[in-house]
Amino acid sequence: MTRLAPATAAILLICSALLGSLPAAHGQTAASASDLAAVLQVGPAGAGHEAGRAAAARLSQLPSEQIDTVLGAFAEASPLVKNWLRVIASSVADNGDFPRAALLAFLADRQRDQDARHLAFQLLMSEDPDSLPKLMEGAETDPSLPIRHLAISRLLERGEKQREANETEAAVATLRLALAEGRNPDQLKAAAGALEKLGQAVDLANELGMVRDWWAMGTYDNKDSQHFATAYLPETVYANTGRLPVAWLADQAPVRDAEAASATQVTHRVTSDDALGMVNLNPPFANAKDAVIYAYVEFEVDPTYFTADAAADGSRVAQARLGSITANKVWVNGTLAIANDVYHSGTRIDQYIGECHLKPGLNTVLVKVLQNAQTEPWAQDFQFQFRFTDLTGAGLDIRATTPAAK
Repeated sequence: MTRLAPATAAILLICSALLGSLPAAHGQTAASASDLAAVLQVGPAGAGHEAGRAAAARLSQLPSEQIDTVLGAFAEASPLVKNWLRVIASSVADNGDFPRAALLAFLADRQRDQDARHLAFQLLMSEDPDSLPKLMEGAETDPSLPIRHLAISRLLERGEKQREANETEAAVATLRLALAEGRNPDQLKAAAGALEKLGQAVDLANELGMVRDWWAMGTYDNKDSQHFATAYLPETVYANTGRLPVAWLADQAPVRDAEAASATQVTHRVTSDDALGMVNLNPPFANAKDAVIYAYVEFEVDPTYFTADAAADGSRVAQARLGSITANKVWVNGTLAIANDVYHSGTRIDQYIGECHLKPGLNTVLVKVLQNAQTEPWAQDFQFQFRFTDLTGAGLDIRATTPAAK
């Protein structure tokens, strides 16, 4: 079998055990739609495994020039079935002459399934490691994130070599490309750090697309961490209308029903000046414990985001990405996108990701952040960082329209 990277090889070994011993014969078995259908029906807990194993054994005997038949099935496959297809495709690649032309053609078509394209890339690299420079040409924009990650790593290495050689202009151009096309936050931080060494100022939070201006409301009770599911006033109003009242959106404004004479909760304008867009809720809310705080913003998205892949109503799928060391919920345009009842388990950029729908014109987001009563020094952070990205992880240009942006 064609050699793959250790992690991929380990997956294939596991899947081979599930499939049974796949014949490696170079027979001329025709590609069978029924066999592919049987494999695609494989599910968890053994569902469809018997028929799937028999079909996989037949498919594994396809001649190597038909490898795109297997790779093409990735588009309809579940994550579990994709592991089966990886085993089959790797066997097919060995059934005759190595199908370099077919794999190159599949890899070149960026509309094909990205997991299948990554497998094609791995097979090509395993057969000819020296082909990497050629395969990497233009790969910094590849929709396959593993391929793009490798390309950005090479750009960072090139930029460092150029910097060490005092080729400042070339280094800046290389690192700017890495910053513009990178998707992994660690790589973006590395590119920004390298540019700063060259005297180039970088607003990394802006590059990441972090939302830094918020209206924060609270505090509400979270005694004994029992109120993750409790819908306090901002949450209920938002659930009903998809927006919060304009009267609440002013610094020190009371947060109350129209009928209420007074309120114990107030709004604070909170703006992050952190390099990575972390929003610190401790200062305005006096390091509150056993507390719930809501953060809200209204915004518009760069109109160009809706020029491709938009739904009939003009909306487009995006990702809401949150980092929070404490429990949290996120609603986008009134719909819950993220929910995690977890405290002090660490935090990082893009820790939690949920799909959402953004639309031309006004959009809204409400974030619920909960703190518990722990007093240890490591349990004092009451903060979050938030951004919207496209489905590849590129930060979106978010333009706040609430007064917090003025």
